Amino acid sequence: MNGRRLGVGIAGLGGAGARVLPALTGLEGVELVAAADIRPEARRHFEATHHGRAFPSVAAMCASSAIDVVYIATPSHLHCEHTIEATQAGKHVICEKPMAVNLGDCDRMITSALGQGVHLLQGHSKVLDTPVRAMRGVIASGVIGDVFHIDSWNFNDWIRRPRLAPELDSATGGGVVMRQGPAQVDIVRYLVDRPVISVRAVSGSRASGLATEGHYTALITFEGGATASLSFNGYGYFDIAEFTTQPDSLSPIPRPWPAGPVDSARKYHGQPDGDAAPRPAMPGLPFCGLTLVSCERGVMRQSGEGILVYTDKGPESIPLSPQSGRAAAFVELRDALNEGRPVFPDGVWGKATLAVCLAILESSRQGREIWLTDQRAGHEA
Repeated sequence: MNGRRLGVGIAGLGGAGARVLPALTGLEGVELVAAADIRPEARRHFEATHHGRAFPSVAAMCASSAIDVVYIATPSHLHCEHTIEATQAGKHVICEKPMAVNLGDCDRMITSALGQGVHLLQGHSKVLDTPVRAMRGVIASGVIGDVFHIDSWNFNDWIRRPRLAPELDSATGGGVVMRQGPAQVDIVRYLVDRPVISVRAVSGSRASGLATEGHYTALITFEGGATASLSFNGYGYFDIAEFTTQPDSLSPIPRPWPAGPVDSARKYHGQPDGDAAPRPAMPGLPFCGLTLVSCERGVMRQSGEGILVYTDKGPESIPLSPQSGRAAAFVELRDALNEGRPVFPDGVWGKATLAVCLAILESSRQGREIWLTDQRAGHEA
């Protein structure tokens, strides 16, 4: 980029897009210049608050020469369409999770980016979080040996928040497996650092009036024999932050059960980003549930200040510097462009993570283990 600032356009100003906006404030080498949303009130709020230009469509925004990178934060089933619009316009893309709703769409997104010579980066990936990278560094050092198992637990109130119909349909990228699963899958894939070979899972719904799954448990087996157990509960009775970032505070009283999907007016109830704050932000460090990494000579987990490593010598705390989780993808893209290198995690990585999430759903439907054959391509080089 030769020192030039990256002009950023945000596609979608709902919950995901709204969370990205604060991360861009004061970020060196990156400038928020535009956004796109079909809602007039969201566009007016963006222009008044962020003083950029708001467009009624992603295609119209991508025609702007002021934009170098588009952050795709539109509904999951539109990720492929909007990514291709952006890449065909010569823009780099950071795409929210899940990357798409099927593997064929992922292939089209990857092909379009390659054909235009632009980067496609998997956005909001936990592999860019400082604590996760620190745990990977400890593993790479060999101090506690190889990973043989990971437990990843997350409890929140995802299913109780106001949801549009596509958010509650796994076929359109909704439900907790598709919307929350990529975070857990990314973490365990990155830390084990081997391709996934099989998935055995059970998912289900205990929310009256909502057809989508609200919980899942999955056992993932990696090449070489390592395993990971993923558990997620989105019913809101308990928040995992009580065990991690807010150990002295009990989980809050859950919000009322929704009667079903809501329309846009009820979802956003006069606010441009709707009900977008599920829990207090973790001070300084990004956070995604409780991850326990079992290695040959020790165990690791994230703490409120960094990571904790447990060995024969006892627990050791490794403090980490604060980091804005949503800014990490922009930093990765900026640095990759300045250094002339590929981005990570890229579209191939995002496709491999989606394949695991789809296998969780398929395993639950069929009641059997699902074997994966194309994960080596999504393994980090």
